[in-house]
Amino acid sequence: MRAFLKSLEGCFQLKPHTTTIGRHPGADIVLQSAGVADHHAALEFAPSDNSFILQDFNSLHGTFVNGCQVQNAAVKVSPGDILRFGAGGASFQLVVDGATQVRMGCCCPGKGGWGSPGKEGVLFPREGC
Repeated sequence: MRAFLKSLEGCFQLKPHTTTIGRHPGADIVLQSAGVADHHAALEFAPSDNSFILQDFNSLHGTFVNGCQVQNAAVKVSPGDILRFGAGGASFQLVVDGATQVRMGCCCPGKGGWGSPGKEGVLFPREGC
């Protein structure tokens, strides 16, 4: 299975297991937007249920899924979801070969979005904010 992050600027193929995202030259996907941290986030494929988990590394300017902020948390993302790294960064759609691209709604418990500084866990999107 091949998966990509697709934006207006181009398309990045994801690694088979874990893809790191950030400004650091050692990241798998290097983004130069001002709001992107050196080690911003990672996107991991979970073969047990063919899903993807997005982990924010407590970035200063946040990681967003379908417009909802993920802060120092891991969230399950699906093909069609829109990801953004940093407050003013480009948007990327998660695209998986052979998968139906259905964008899920977001789950924004509280006003701040998913998670909070110092809190870790896996939160799953549900319909409606």
